Amino acid sequence: MLIKLFKYDFAALGRLLAPISGVLLILSAALGFNLRGEFNLENWTMIPIILGVLLLFLVFFAFMLTFVLTITRFRQNLLGNQGYLSFSLPVSTAEHIAGKFLASLLWFILIGIVSGACFFIVATLSTPEILRKLTLPYIRQFLAELDLTISLTDVLITLLLSASSGLLHIYASIAIGHLWQKHSTLLGIIAYVVLSIINSRVLFYLSRTPFFAAHYTGASIAFYLVFSLIYAFICWIILERRLNLE
Repeated sequence: MLIKLFKYDFAALGRLLAPISGVLLILSAALGFNLRGEFNLENWTMIPIILGVLLLFLVFFAFMLTFVLTITRFRQNLLGNQGYLSFSLPVSTAEHIAGKFLASLLWFILIGIVSGACFFIVATLSTPEILRKLTLPYIRQFLAELDLTISLTDVLITLLLSASSGLLHIYASIAIGHLWQKHSTLLGIIAYVVLSIINSRVLFYLSRTPFFAAHYTGASIAFYLVFSLIYAFICWIILERRLNLE
């Protein structure tokens, strides 16, 4: 049942995010072709500037839209009027949370990949040397010349857990705010700020310990994993034991 929930939420988010992703790729290709040739006053036009500004705006808009859809779907489907229908299904509370969490997280990752692909397309299709040096072969060569002590796998795991913690942080804040029927949005924002302060203070004190300094990557992974579990538990316990859809 979790897979069905995930597919449903993923498709629902994709109705808006998939077309925007396609527009981003097309726009980056158009910008790359318009940047072909040498920059000089005779051939210079305003088109690359307009396309570049539009591309940056749409990338920002895609991330913001993903963020907004993540919040609205969680509130409407589980805490709003649609909650009666959602919780009438033979699905556990944990599966409801997990389905929305996985769908939103995957779309955040996909939007990030699309944004990176846009940059790569612009750099590859354009001919100025300054952009050519930013294509994948040069990036690989640059990374190979660096003496990195942190593996790429550790970095990706840390980023993934950090994104997971941030997403569950939002869910937990929304759930806490819903404990009060009046001003639930305001109280959810306050809960988010309070949890953020606690998060940052714990990280600050941990970062000053010798163990954290000696095992920075592993300690960071453990930190984000623990807080992800804490946020997930807060969200689950409220939806499971304190849910009020009146």
